[in-house]
Amino acid sequence: MSNHFDHGHALLIGVGRTAEPEYSLPVTVKDVQALKAVLIDPNLCAYLDDAEHIRLLQNEQTTRSGILAGLAWLKEKAAANPEATSD
Repeated sequence: MSNHFDHGHALLIGVGRTAEPEYSLPVTVKDVQALKAVLIDPNLCAYLDDAEHIRLLQNEQTTRSGILAGLAWLKEKAAANPEATSD
């Protein structure tokens, strides 16, 4: 029996720095890093800590195309596995 939650998938987005400084939200990067730590903690959520289960978008990765690609990835993971939980 696995001690991991094999069917969990998460897309975590921390905007952080943006091309328009007035829209930057640096604290969101720390927030998604903390959320990832909770998700992968074996005593809490126990998600697998790999790119097949958790996608973390931060700073320059949080473009429209980056976010849409992340959402497409999450949709694909959920559709491929009827037992999947997607966050």
